[in-house]
Amino acid sequence: MSKSFKFIPDYGETDDPKIRAKYGYLEATVSIIGNTLLFLLKLILGLYINSIALIADGVHSLSDTATSGVVIFGFRIAAKKPDKEHPHGHGRAEYISTLIIAILLIIVGLGFIQQSIERIITGETLIHGEFAILISIIVIISAIVKEVMARYSNALAKKIDSDVLKADAWHHRSDAISSIGVSIGILGSRFGFPILDPIFGLSVSIIIIYVGIRLLKTSSNFLIGKAPDEKIIKKIEEIAEKTDNIKGIHDISLHDYGAKKILTLHVEVDSSLQLDEAHKIADNLEEKIKNQTKYSTIIHLDPSSKVSKNSEDMLEKRKVINTILEKQKEIKSFHKVSIIQSGEKDKVKMHLVVDKDMPIQESHDLCHALKLLLIKQYGFCDIDIHFEPCINNCKMCTLSCEKKSNL
Repeated sequence: MSKSFKFIPDYGETDDPKIRAKYGYLEATVSIIGNTLLFLLKLILGLYINSIALIADGVHSLSDTATSGVVIFGFRIAAKKPDKEHPHGHGRAEYISTLIIAILLIIVGLGFIQQSIERIITGETLIHGEFAILISIIVIISAIVKEVMARYSNALAKKIDSDVLKADAWHHRSDAISSIGVSIGILGSRFGFPILDPIFGLSVSIIIIYVGIRLLKTSSNFLIGKAPDEKIIKKIEEIAEKTDNIKGIHDISLHDYGAKKILTLHVEVDSSLQLDEAHKIADNLEEKIKNQTKYSTIIHLDPSSKVSKNSEDMLEKRKVINTILEKQKEIKSFHKVSIIQSGEKDKVKMHLVVDKDMPIQESHDLCHALKLLLIKQYGFCDIDIHFEPCINNCKMCTLSCEKKSNL
């Protein structure tokens, strides 16, 4: 955070809707106080010198006060806990607030376009022109104040990643820009160019409408549902590339609920993998994405259509293991055989079903013999063998027993 904004408090975890609401209330309170004072100042000065541009600018500041009320309302709704009708929470209320702000801006801008055009046609001029320079200086100072408010709102917006606060920051900045134009218009009128006042009033109105349309488009896109930003897609692809055993990803979607964001994607893995191995890969990727982006993740696993050398190697390795285990008369059945590839050597895990009366020494000798066979025929690897006692009438083992009796 910039040193200029050390007075921004640290309320805690910004993913919590209640914490986000505190930042929203702070921004709205500062905006309401500042904009109310600026509105009164601009209105009084505008009426005193009969400046349509300055009066329009004052009402622009007042509209900022109204939108701050919308900000408070939006964050209050967004802070509500998830319920049966809204299982993902109420975070999108922030975007609805942005939509309302945008509509208010457009209405205000259209109203002042009408008044500015009327002023151009009637040719009204400023009164009390002797105070024009002083009033212009005051208006410039108000523009500086509005820019400070815009930066403060933007700093809070970045802290909690809030589009509604970014919208309010743009509202402040548009007011600052329009105030500079108003100041130029007043000075122009003072020095013999009275048409500059309504012309700058018109330009202020166009700026207001432009910002309103931009915010309307942004909030509507979020409410309708938009594709993830290219930066997000690239980030997820980079994380996937650095995750073992992932061959590709596709169909990335981002579901934005304000503070809560859910990422869904399809992940391609080796078709020869067992379910528990594939599940571990998905869990690993989900954890990495959560740590680096704070997005919740839903992963759909797809068997890879790519036939790679690695896939052929895995199938061959499984064949070697199965052949060794099937030839051991002491082993009645085997399951949960998995191969985990990591670093220089594989880790092989297996569950072996043996006679429940097998002595400990015999099981120990069998384990040792199996490890020697595996290392000799499979290759250098870590081996984890888990023995399970045979239970009569075990459906899982029936076929294996029949096969063993024919050997």
